[in-house]
Amino acid sequence: MRGLFEAAPREQARVLVLHHNVLRGDISKRMGLARWRQAQRRIVASGAEVVLCGHDHQEGAELLGGRVVVSTAGTLCKRTRGGRPSTFNFVTIEPTAVHITYFKWDAESRRFRASDTYAFARVGKGAAPAPAPPPAQPEPADTTFHS
Repeated sequence: MRGLFEAAPREQARVLVLHHNVLRGDISKRMGLARWRQAQRRIVASGAEVVLCGHDHQEGAELLGGRVVVSTAGTLCKRTRGGRPSTFNFVTIEPTAVHITYFKWDAESRRFRASDTYAFARVGKGAAPAPAPPPAQPEPADTTFHS
């Protein structure tokens, strides 16, 4: 991955997608990778800016090694953890920041609704923007939940 990320144009975001969670799940209290310390070091060394992962069925947004944004997605099925609703993450990568917005299933309206938004500066891509509003979010879709 490091070679691919180094060869890419500077302005292009470096996104790594993994199934297993690279950070400990808050609810499960487990790591998704067997040699997680080694994996975390390699991810940081790869030049990745954003990691998209799941496996633990819990939404999350954190920094790994002080520089890599980790977006941990929930699930779109009924197999959730801790009685939480189904969720997905909407990730926006701007020139100087990464924004992650959780969309949670609202059973009453039968739609996914935007909830929490997190913003992270893109390391080495300029200064973090002054307190800026989160990016414009799409209107909740007329989504019908299928079990």
